[in-house]
Amino acid sequence: MFRVCHYVLIHVLYNLFGFFTSERFSKFISLRCLECKMKKQNRLIIIIKTLFKWINTGQKIAPIQKNKKIPRVKSDNMALIIEDMDLEKQYSPSRWSTRFNTAQEVLQHHVAFVTAASEAAVNNIPHKLEIEYGSTPGQKLDILGTDLPDDAPILVFVHGGYWQELSREVSRYPALPLYRSRIKTIVVGYDLCPAATLPEIVNQIEKAAKFVFEYAEKMGSRGIYFAGHSAGAHLVAKLLSNADFLDNTPGTQRLQAAFLVSGIYDLRELIHTSVNEAVQLPREWAAPLSPQFDCYTHLQVRKTRVYILAGQNDSPKFKKQSREFFELLHNSCLMQNMYLEIKDDLDHFDIVECFANDDNYLKNLMVHDVRKHL
Repeated sequence: MFRVCHYVLIHVLYNLFGFFTSERFSKFISLRCLECKMKKQNRLIIIIKTLFKWINTGQKIAPIQKNKKIPRVKSDNMALIIEDMDLEKQYSPSRWSTRFNTAQEVLQHHVAFVTAASEAAVNNIPHKLEIEYGSTPGQKLDILGTDLPDDAPILVFVHGGYWQELSREVSRYPALPLYRSRIKTIVVGYDLCPAATLPEIVNQIEKAAKFVFEYAEKMGSRGIYFAGHSAGAHLVAKLLSNADFLDNTPGTQRLQAAFLVSGIYDLRELIHTSVNEAVQLPREWAAPLSPQFDCYTHLQVRKTRVYILAGQNDSPKFKKQSREFFELLHNSCLMQNMYLEIKDDLDHFDIVECFANDDNYLKNLMVHDVRKHL
């Protein structure tokens, strides 16, 4: 009901006052509506407050003259506002989970769960933490399973959080089940936005990967696997697209496969959401930084296997992005090495929370891949 009412109220305001047709006010209303959603405030109150704030800033309203035709706003302005609000919801994964009553509960549970599971991993696995691969505070990685044989396979995990949240310290949770299957885990940290730009983060992941490949070469590891969740899947996909890096970095011949979980591969719409307040990605950078527009034909020669996964309870946009990225890889690489699966009854968060369980699909996929190819 509130959604219908606040759309109607905006429409009334637009048709009453000609100055509301300005582009500035369209953007202003759109931003306040998004703020209202994020803060869970009554939308009607926000719109009314916005009206008075606009008037009090000094913008005068011309008196409505009798028999004067009142200008009407173009319908495309209203469509843009509604579209922006829909994009905000589509790219807010916590709003699509069916496990909890509110999005906030989803996020709180996720952080609490991965924190506890990461602590359990550190407490039960021989490890070496906070290994620096770069000069800034975020450029560190952890190795869990340091007592495993030198040639043990390695999973490299890159966390999500829209490049601005979460951390290496709460992303060690996949390690314990993998350790029991004789697989080492390396958890990669990186600097977060807005302290770092997205191009800088992409470069940091390449530096971390270079460290990992050199480590694997030194240890004689039988194979390296990468996994990324959400924004982490984006970062792994960007790494895989860099043919020059893969061709000129020692140890990359050990790369076996990648697991891209609930990833985002096209950033063009994301810049119109509140995510971009911290990321601060210019419009002209959106496509160049989108894996959807990269080339992956070099993976065909390497026979690198790519598993693309998303949750049934991910948003339609996230599932669409996974399908479209799979189609890109399917059309440019060996089709038998590309896999897509929408996981039943899982959302954007429990699709990776389950990595802490002994019987989980990531561990099972990797163990199967190791047995088949190594």
